[in-house]
Amino acid sequence: MRFLILAFAAALAGCTRYEYRLPETGATLEGTITYNGETISMAQLTVLSENGQALGAVEAGRYKVERAPLGDVKIGINTEAERGNAIGQAMARAKGANPGPATKFIALPAKYWDPDTSGVTTTVKKGKNTFDIVLKK
Repeated sequence: MRFLILAFAAALAGCTRYEYRLPETGATLEGTITYNGETISMAQLTVLSENGQALGAVEAGRYKVERAPLGDVKIGINTEAERGNAIGQAMARAKGANPGPATKFIALPAKYWDPDTSGVTTTVKKGKNTFDIVLKK
């Protein structure tokens, strides 16, 4: 019995871990994001095309999406996931900690969260693509 348990454990250890990787497209998409003239400090981006989907993040007002899908893309921007980060920073400051530069949370209307309803579009080609996103109420 002990032999079977050791053999099973060895077999599991030899298994390769499944890791999802986006296909290499040779394209990056990057730029800034503003909403009503204010810089979006943190957000999550979804870039969607007929050729695929890629995710990116906004930090300090800039975003970069590696392996961006080629062709005409729709972009969704969601700041809701960052609400907790802004609250956590405020709580840490209240306790006397220094969690780094303050992040201003900006709630975007729900229409911007979904690439199909955001109205934010561009065309991505191989290489570096710069696209500044300007959102308005």
